[in-house]
Amino acid sequence: MTQHKKTPMLLSWHEEFEQHKEIIDEQHRAILASINSVHYLFLKREENNLIKHVMMLYSQLQMHFKTELLILRQYESPLVTDYEKQANDFLDALLDVCEVKNLDSQTQELFEKFRIWWKNHLTLHQQITPYLFKWDGEFCRVVA
Repeated sequence: MTQHKKTPMLLSWHEEFEQHKEIIDEQHRAILASINSVHYLFLKREENNLIKHVMMLYSQLQMHFKTELLILRQYESPLVTDYEKQANDFLDALLDVCEVKNLDSQTQELFEKFRIWWKNHLTLHQQITPYLFKWDGEFCRVVA
């Protein structure tokens, strides 16, 4: 009988993360899956695929931040400025890591940034969730 090792996960999805707004939950799950893929590729030393996955993750984060910002702007939320600054700072930090020639030196820092970002993002959602439920528009979906 062959025993398969479980892929180490950096971040796991838990039921308490649910925002009960389908588009946001889809995006959150896709982002966590991409973070875990980047983590796995790093552990496997697949640097060629690693950069591609980091850039895909960057695109997913960009789309997610735009989605939530659009909702916050539509309702003239006082959170827009802080949300936008946090989003841009995180995206800039991600790009900075991608510019480094030797990812080994930056990767642990990157994964710690992912953990911190996710924790902070969930905390932020406690403030923005009321705006999400006011909104009924359509956005690009992660899955059909």
